[in-house]
Amino acid sequence: MTHQEGIVQVLAAILSQPPEVLQAFSRGNPFDKLLRSYDEFNAQGQPLYRHRRGGAHYRMSRAAFASGLCASQLYGEHRVPLNIIKRRLLETGGDAGQIRAILRANEVVLITPDEQRHLDASVANGGLALRQRLPEDGSDRLAFAGIEIASETLTRCL
Repeated sequence: MTHQEGIVQVLAAILSQPPEVLQAFSRGNPFDKLLRSYDEFNAQGQPLYRHRRGGAHYRMSRAAFASGLCASQLYGEHRVPLNIIKRRLLETGGDAGQIRAILRANEVVLITPDEQRHLDASVANGGLALRQRLPEDGSDRLAFAGIEIASETLTRCL
């Protein structure tokens, strides 16, 4: 079983619990830690995020790839904010197929610190204010920000 499939199975078991259990689980960090863990390790369970190994598994923005910075100096950005993923997962009723599809669709892309600031900063500070939301049109927030994926990294996966 891969690390990612293990996370799917744990989430399926948790999300099939009664509402009061889900409510308790949704508070604090346990849910977030599980969601982040899905992308922070490769299929064999080896750490990737903020690790040199990550450069071989994560896709990178064109700017990140061209920068020559190692993975530990870049910022891992989820295409869809985790608060939205969490809400979508809570609607699955614990269906492993739906959970798997939601998590697979939300990859982490390595971007530069400047790209991250532009994405997250408030509009008043020259940013797009997309830290915890999608663009109004529902599109991919990286594409909306003009952050293109380096073609050299398109085949990378967990």
